[in-house]
Amino acid sequence: MISLLIILLILIAPNFSGAQPPKNRGGPPPALVQVATVVERMVVTRVTLVGTAEPLSETIVAAEEAGLVRKMLVDEGDKVKQNQTLCVQDASQLRLKVEAARAIVAEAVANQTRAEREWERLKRLYSIKSVSKKAYEDAQFAAEAALKRVARLQVELYTLLDQVKKKVVYAPVSGTVVERHTLVGQWLSKGDPVVTLTVLNPIRVMVPVPERYVSRINKGDSSQVIFDALPGRTFKGVIDAIIPKADRAGRTFPVRIEIPNPKGTIKAGMLGRATLAVGHPHKAILIPKDALVLSGAGKSVYRINDQTAHLVQVKTGPAHGAFIEVEGNLKAGQRVAIRGNERLRPGWRVKVVDSPDSTPKPVR
Repeated sequence: MISLLIILLILIAPNFSGAQPPKNRGGPPPALVQVATVVERMVVTRVTLVGTAEPLSETIVAAEEAGLVRKMLVDEGDKVKQNQTLCVQDASQLRLKVEAARAIVAEAVANQTRAEREWERLKRLYSIKSVSKKAYEDAQFAAEAALKRVARLQVELYTLLDQVKKKVVYAPVSGTVVERHTLVGQWLSKGDPVVTLTVLNPIRVMVPVPERYVSRINKGDSSQVIFDALPGRTFKGVIDAIIPKADRAGRTFPVRIEIPNPKGTIKAGMLGRATLAVGHPHKAILIPKDALVLSGAGKSVYRINDQTAHLVQVKTGPAHGAFIEVEGNLKAGQRVAIRGNERLRPGWRVKVVDSPDSTPKPVR
């Protein structure tokens, strides 16, 4: 009995000692987040628009004279130089006419010489009153007529020579043959097409620019263009023209960008994506896009201060690569959560873990 009382006193003794059990004051553990620094930079708003590469010019080279094609010296895909021979037509009949015309001209020149000598002889005789005035004037008229006949025949000869020359079709510009319209043995009428030439250096990219941007760009502005068919390469161009006539359906204005293309790397018809500056440089608050939290209430970020998450509502502006302009209660140098922010709640305690370098480079 005594032993039982002693055991009972031992069990209830702590309740009379005034000692309190430890309290759990830790609560939930801090949320783990990665952060980035809010920065202020000079930026330029840029837009990327889709366009199509077009040749500098496209020329249909035509036959200047009718004739049978004897030689076709180029084919589709060939690059040609200015004044290079493209096509040769038969000129055998014309050459015979040229030889005949040369003989006629030579005969006329001989007659002219004889007429002029006769006139000089009668001129001396007339000066000493040895021949009549009519004989002198007849000799003068004959010499002048012979001179004019030679001139007329020479023009006819030059016309034939020009026709022979036009039997050879030359490239009016340096370019690439994209279509051949005739073959050896085919008859060409005057004006019939021979080949189609395109000039691809420089090449032009036609970009439809929405009307809200067109007033913010200028002729001579630089642009960077990438092509889906040429991955990993960026081409620099210059705005060559802003066409002041909108497409009524899309309310876009054609803007022409000129790009050097000495090797013909860019082909006509390629799809290009042109980046254009559509404003003046201005200061802006930038944060990584990953810092944004989207909800029914709008867009917000979590600013981290004193190891506590503070919700800040923001308005977003243009993007600059992985960063975006924002307006709100944010200042340069503050920190915002970029990882783990989707699970945060205002006022939660947080623990910052190692964060990547998320500082944007200066925008040029």
